[in-house]
Amino acid sequence: MRKLLWILALLVPGIGGAQTLKVMSYNIHHGATKEEKLTIREMGDFILKSQSDLVGLQEVDSVCNRSGRQNQMKILAQITKMNPQFARHFAYDGGAYGLGILSKYPMEEVKNDRILSIRSNGDTSTLAFLSAKIQLATGKTVRFATAHLALDHATRMTQISQILEYLEGDYPVILTGDFNTLPDSPEIELLNKRFQLTQEEDDLTFPEKNPTKKIDYILVDRELSQKTFKKQVFIGNHLSDHLPIQSEIIIH
Repeated sequence: MRKLLWILALLVPGIGGAQTLKVMSYNIHHGATKEEKLTIREMGDFILKSQSDLVGLQEVDSVCNRSGRQNQMKILAQITKMNPQFARHFAYDGGAYGLGILSKYPMEEVKNDRILSIRSNGDTSTLAFLSAKIQLATGKTVRFATAHLALDHATRMTQISQILEYLEGDYPVILTGDFNTLPDSPEIELLNKRFQLTQEEDDLTFPEKNPTKKIDYILVDRELSQKTFKKQVFIGNHLSDHLPIQSEIIIH
């Protein structure tokens, strides 16, 4: 039996050892540049070339008029050969607007949990918080999640509290998203109680040209954490109004 396990460890990547995951977070601005030029297919080519294993996507359109009535997650999945999931925040412009996940691994227990949203007129609603259970090649199970947080501090704090509650007692988590807040904010301090940042405070992500602030994140559960991460901000990528980011996470 031990000999069989040893052979499997040699033949199957990840079996019997650690596994490195390339994780991306990308606000795709409904598949368009800041100037509203549609770039969803170019985004697919970029994600494919990045060799990402897991991708959290924000500002995803599904058959909306403004983006040519395209099923953006279907297009990205076809180009990248990855498994897609979409969760709608709300109906929009003839279709839906929301979050997406791309994964090289099958996804189970996909959840569209709801977090607080406050409209400009003061009415309350909800937005999606998308996550999926993923079993890696090592046999380790993680929950991969993505979120797009509000523009105001008070709502973000409530949203983060809700997210932490949804994730309580679950599998170890990798969390991605556009959090609309800076690394030294109370919001990130609250997330740091469970998670570790995988990128530095000066890894700026917005706007995509001459970025001035970091609002896009990849966080890893401290249960999975390590001291340093190989990370990248894709400077020069102008397919959206945000810069995509990628971190390599070693899963034992």
